[in-house]
Parts: sequence; C-alpha cells; structure tokens
Amino acid sequence: LLHGIPDADIQHQDTLTNPLHLEEGELMRFERVITNPPFSLNYDRGAMRFTERFRHGFCPEGGKKADLMFLQHMLAVLRPNGMMATVMPHGVLFRGGAEKEIRASIIADDLLEAVIGLAPNLFYGTGIPACILVLRPPHAKPPERQGKVLFINADAEYHAGRAQNYLRPEHIEKIVSTFHGFTDVDRYSRAVTVEQLAENDYNLN
Repeated sequence: LLHGIPDADIQHQDTLTNPLHLEEGELMRFERVITNPPFSLNYDRGAMRFTERFRHGFCPEGGKKADLMFLQHMLAVLRPNGMMATVMPHGVLFRGGAEKEIRASIIADDLLEAVIGLAPNLFYGTGIPACILVLRPPHAKPPERQGKVLFINADAEYHAGRAQNYLRPEHIEKIVSTFHGFTDVDRYSRAVTVEQLAENDYNLN
C-alpha cells in the first residue's frame, strides 16, 4: 500500500511493553508506520507512559483486548502528513463496550481510510482471518477521500499452501490497485460514508 513513497520514515513497533522510540524525552514521530502487532494481549495501564497517546479511550486491561491500544499508539506517533497500515484481528471491527467507543471516536475524527478483509491462515501463529486497517492523522486524507472509508473484501484472494495460505503477486496487485483507485467494485469493494457507519452503530465488520 505504501509502495512508491520516497524517503519515508518507518516505525516497526512490536509490543506496548517494548522500549518506546524517544527523541529528547518525547515520542518520535514517523511519516509511515507499518505493523503486525501480536493479537489479543492484556496490558497494564498503570505501567504505561505517555498516556495521552490513547485519547480515543482505553480498552479493558483484562480480556486480551489490547489491539486498539496498539492502533492508538501508532496514530499518536504519526507526523501530520503521515500514514499507517496495521494488521488486526477481525474482533476490532465489531466488538462492543470500550472498543466500540474507541472505534466511534476514530471514525468520527475521520482517521480511518480503509478496511481490508483478508483470508484466514495467512499469518504465522494464527489461523484466524485478519484485516488491514489504513489510517491517517486528522485532515491528512486526500480531499476526495475525506468523510469516507473504503472496504475491500479480499478474503478470496489467496493461494492455499500445504501448511499456510499466502498471497500471490496478482492478489496483492488487485488489493493495492483497488485501494489506490478508491473505487467501488461489485462484490469486492465499496466506499462508505462516515454517516453511514454511524447509522450502522460503528460496526465495521
């Protein structure tokens, strides 16, 4: 998704408990953040620094629901013209409670640009289907994409391997070209307005 962007600073952030990338005591900022964080972890809110990173809200510390905490950290370290893409479990798209409130805040602020559904068994260590979420800081979306989110249903785009599925170049090309075109493709992609998502109770599934 980020192909062709020159001189991009890229952060690879592993876990919420790893040492933070700091510069003169402050969080470093990046033009591009690309991550595949571990799914469904617990976290200790009391041990966290820079809690202003999580301005959209806090997930429960138990229940293995730290996914949107990772996502908020990524958002917090983007530069004003930045962009991020992260792999997430599907649960972040529809779970209720605090996660719904975080989703609603992110959508209302027009930070979410795309939701890309992927096939199961693509990633080591988990057989569940995952998704890629693409986000930008406030007002950083291209004008024609503001107030909209592109949904791409790419769960049929894979080649079945012996132990694990994988994406072939033609699968990647179809996903990437659809994202760059930001267009509706019958039974494959659709651009939905933020108002429509609000009417759907901020369910992104």
